[in-house]
Amino acid sequence: MGGIGIVNNPRSRRNRGRPSLAHRLREQLANDGEVIDAGTPDELSAAIERFRADGVDVVAVNGGDGTGHLVLTELARAFGDAPLPRILLLRGGAMNTVAHGHGIAGGPERILGEVLERRRNGFPLRTAARDLLRVSSDGAPPRYGFIFGTGIVVAFLDEFYRAHNPSPTSAALLVARGIGSALLGGPFASALTRRARLRVATDGDEWEDASYLALAAGSTPDAGFGFRAFHRCGEQPGSFHAVGVTGTLGQLALSLPRLRHGRPWRRRVAQDEVARELVVEGEAPRYTIDGDLYAAERSVRVETGPAVEIVLP
Repeated sequence: MGGIGIVNNPRSRRNRGRPSLAHRLREQLANDGEVIDAGTPDELSAAIERFRADGVDVVAVNGGDGTGHLVLTELARAFGDAPLPRILLLRGGAMNTVAHGHGIAGGPERILGEVLERRRNGFPLRTAARDLLRVSSDGAPPRYGFIFGTGIVVAFLDEFYRAHNPSPTSAALLVARGIGSALLGGPFASALTRRARLRVATDGDEWEDASYLALAAGSTPDAGFGFRAFHRCGEQPGSFHAVGVTGTLGQLALSLPRLRHGRPWRRRVAQDEVARELVVEGEAPRYTIDGDLYAAERSVRVETGPAVEIVLP
């Protein structure tokens, strides 16, 4: 039947503070689709199966990056080799990095309203095509998302989630605190910069042995706050941008203005490659996919996953 299927995550930090939002989205959507609450894995699986059976052509996510990653993982499982429906990110979470990186602004009702206006007036939806990352470890089923990271990326998220009310503002303040501490050689920077000895290979080619401040990969340019750390992600179809930060936190902080403009990584700060596969081996590496945190026993494999179109209001 087509239409828009909205996955509403009632457990996201922002949605817990506005329980009536799902009802308002249902009224706004009217006969153009359906809103399904999905606060557990079983509920999410059932929602995606229903959308697939109904032939929805847009799946909207009322949650943040973490909810989006879980929805994408379930979509990849349910659709297999079939094309995925288009994705609409409603910015309903504490972290909305992927939406922000595509210029998607405003709250869920505003974003949905702009998309509905185009559909109801017969205009084609604007989209941006991206390849997903397929991340697997320890024989578990693969997970899907846009941004992978280890090291300081995980340390930053640990600090972010410790906040009483994590938000974009608290994240920005945390970044500013880290930059200031790095430039002054303060203790907070030291706590963030526990280096890891990792064995890294891209497309079968091993990198030089190094101690990494962070290892990250992205299939979308923006790594957060407008820093285009993965600016080479669109260089080759079916690939992503992998970055291994070997410089100091101070060198990384001084590189941030370059990254805001999508300029190349300096070699003394990081090694970067465009790849279809990234293999990371080390002792119990912790990693993130779109803000959700995981742990591996020994190795993690990141590959190019299926393509998806992100709807732009």
